[in-house]
Amino acid sequence: MKISNIHQYESLLGKLEADVHAKIRSLFARCPTLHGFAVQTRATLPKDVDQNRIPDADLFVTDIGIYPKIDSQYDAIHDEITLAISDLVHDEPHAYDYLRGKTFARSLH
Repeated sequence: MKISNIHQYESLLGKLEADVHAKIRSLFARCPTLHGFAVQTRATLPKDVDQNRIPDADLFVTDIGIYPKIDSQYDAIHDEITLAISDLVHDEPHAYDYLRGKTFARSLH
């Protein structure tokens, strides 16, 4: 790869990372009880997951951590995460490759 191509790639990667982190920060701000989640592909889902019961999708939100755990919030938070991930992949096509296999956690300061 030529040096100009490397710089262009690094610039695109930096923009993608900034966009992803901004969207995730916004998600955590909207969902104060959300503490973390993972993004997986169908191939990396646990073997005990019934493949016939999951939607036909490429990315899946798993391991959602909510505290305090209020079961009535789970569906709304799952929907918020799913929308954020969908928006990222729609707006930034390379976000699919960046997101898969990632775990996101709330930063405590």
